[in-house]
Amino acid sequence: MLKYILGLILAFMPTLALAAEEGGVEPHMGWRVINFVLFVGILYYFLRKPVAEFFRTRRESIKKELEEAEQLKEEAEKLYEETKRKLERLEDEIKSLLETYESMAKNERDQILKEVEKAINRILASIEEEKASILSKARMLLLKKMSKEAIENLKKKFENLTPEEHAKINDKFIRSLQQ
Repeated sequence: MLKYILGLILAFMPTLALAAEEGGVEPHMGWRVINFVLFVGILYYFLRKPVAEFFRTRRESIKKELEEAEQLKEEAEKLYEETKRKLERLEDEIKSLLETYESMAKNERDQILKEVEKAINRILASIEEEKASILSKARMLLLKKMSKEAIENLKKKFENLTPEEHAKINDKFIRSLQQ
């Protein structure tokens, strides 16, 4: 590298000298350029190893960080795929649970409807029995009342009958028994 810098200095020396003669450059410009080139050369000489080491270690640390980033990326992709599979399984499980619960709800509804229907049928049968019982009691009461009224009417008629009418009725009754 030092060779390149010296080569550049030597290449530009005639140009600087020519420019100094024509008055386009300051009189001490050549010494300034030489001082600058020497300064750069000294910096290069003392700093080349630390700078090269810095850039080498920096390159290695960047390389390590890139490798670690790649590993992290691969792990993240694996985790993403695993999570995706778990979510798909979870969605399937949710669908399965929903179908199961819907089926259970339908069965429960059907069972409740059957029980309600049985209860309604029992209530209707009970109502029919009660109705028949009430009608039977009403007939009995009506028959009793009609019988009492008929007996009362017959008693009144028999009380008002004359002895001839009594005899006539008795004869008619006896004839009906003989036939």
